[in-house]
Amino acid sequence: MQDSFYEHVKSGEKHLNDLESQILRYIISLHSDLEQATSKGIAAHFYVAPNTIVRLAHKLGFTGFTDLKHSYLLSLERNRYAIETIPLDLQIIQTKDLVHDQTIEAVARAIERAEHIVFFCSGLSKFPCLEMEEKLRVMGKNTDTLFERHVMRHYAEQLGQKDLVFSVSISGETEVSLEATSIAKSRGSTIVTMTGLSKNSLSKLADIPLFTVEKQIRYGDMDLDSRLMFHYVFEMVFERFFEHVQRAHE
Repeated sequence: MQDSFYEHVKSGEKHLNDLESQILRYIISLHSDLEQATSKGIAAHFYVAPNTIVRLAHKLGFTGFTDLKHSYLLSLERNRYAIETIPLDLQIIQTKDLVHDQTIEAVARAIERAEHIVFFCSGLSKFPCLEMEEKLRVMGKNTDTLFERHVMRHYAEQLGQKDLVFSVSISGETEVSLEATSIAKSRGSTIVTMTGLSKNSLSKLADIPLFTVEKQIRYGDMDLDSRLMFHYVFEMVFERFFEHVQRAHE
């Protein structure tokens, strides 16, 4: 059986440089619009030569851009077919493929070093943050979760180099999170972002960006998008941090 698109990503993404990783996330964010995209068009978007896109495809184990595109579009078709039967399984598998062990380790180390940890979030994203906050507080970390604009801005202005900020947003374009995170970054705080898998403004502010596969659920204009993958990634980070604490007490 031919490897799936995400199996190619899992085995090959470690060979990508920062620009190639950014291009890959952009390609994935196109969703079905990728069908009309060309390697020249994507190259022009990033001001690089078309050979850069072909080289990216080769590093992921594809014969070329057309092969990569076909594999991704096929994965979308499979997801549409499977979404009503095993959507959570697909989300977990694909998110696990995207979050590298080295990244989890880096976040766990950042938590260890931080004197104070603050979560910036809004809407339904506050619930995974509140759970993570409570767990870290039990482990002796000084933590807060903020989701009101003026409080977030005021709090951000008090942060410094010994503080760690988790900024969490499905879209990565939530204005309140962007504003508070920009202020915290300007004050030297370490920034970890957690967003859906797309090219977004919030992740560009991060020292450590985390991406998850999102599942959109809308009721009119209401955002009911699943935050399950935020819980999942936070759990991976907490377990790694917990292991570090255990070893330190042995």
